[in-house]
Amino acid sequence: MATKKSTIPSSVLDPQQEHLIEEWLRARKYERQISKNTIIAYRRDLSLLAGELARIGERLEEINHDQLETALRSLESGSARSENRRYSAIRNFYKWLLRERRIERSPAEDLRGVSAGRRLPKVAPLRIIEELLSASEGEDAVALRNRAMIELAYSAGLRVSELCDLRVSQLNARERVLRIRGKGGKERLCPFGEAAACAVDKYLEHGRPVLCAGRENNSTTDLRSVAGDFLFLSTRGRPMTRFGCGIMLRTLSKKAGLGNHITPHTLRHSFATHLLEGGADLRVVQELLGHSSISTTEVYTHLDREYLTETIRSFHPRG
Repeated sequence: MATKKSTIPSSVLDPQQEHLIEEWLRARKYERQISKNTIIAYRRDLSLLAGELARIGERLEEINHDQLETALRSLESGSARSENRRYSAIRNFYKWLLRERRIERSPAEDLRGVSAGRRLPKVAPLRIIEELLSASEGEDAVALRNRAMIELAYSAGLRVSELCDLRVSQLNARERVLRIRGKGGKERLCPFGEAAACAVDKYLEHGRPVLCAGRENNSTTDLRSVAGDFLFLSTRGRPMTRFGCGIMLRTLSKKAGLGNHITPHTLRHSFATHLLEGGADLRVVQELLGHSSISTTEVYTHLDREYLTETIRSFHPRG
């Protein structure tokens, strides 16, 4: 039987350890302009480590490499990507302690990540995207919102956090372009197509005002102030969340009878792959996606080659 790994919550940490973690997070955010989701992940990574160390009577700033390795082995493991993020957070935390002269040597100096392999993104064929859009048809406020979200996510290649954080003021309907603040606080312009523009216009005119008003049983709350400038709202008049967006897509996937659930990131992957299949330049796709490195975008060229190879095998008479 597998042993249960440590998942000690930060609520039981020594306040001084919590303060140390928060101090590093503030410095990290100031230096690197990292996103709030990365901050949350880093805080969880360091809190779990501090909690495991507290369990054996040790503190973050007092351990050596062997003690760090022992504590990490006791923590619940996740995907290779999650593990590498955790190791990165720990290495940078101890670099900061060293720079601040709070420790004499970093116990994470020789800490190495794990091999993540080459994971290809999940892409939906155009037929699946169209079936998903068909399942979202309707004239009520929620249906109008759902269609606008799907059209815009697929047409502009947005991350789910960018889609949910989108403000009305970032939308230029006449020019059909979005001003997006992506990872690391970097801004980029994302054009979107006519179908997305029509869906968003219809939602703004007939859907968003209804959602902004909130449900009748919440009429005592001024939900318009809660909604603010956010473009996409829930049925309670609040900004859509990443979780709510995922639930929406899973529900529509089931309604459309799709075997594989579509996630928000599937729409982004499909956007990039379909552009490359149509002959778009890789550098242009990199810019549209907001990737810092061209190597991140190049995974889609590999996927595109696989798609072309599979097409020949499936449809060519001598494939």
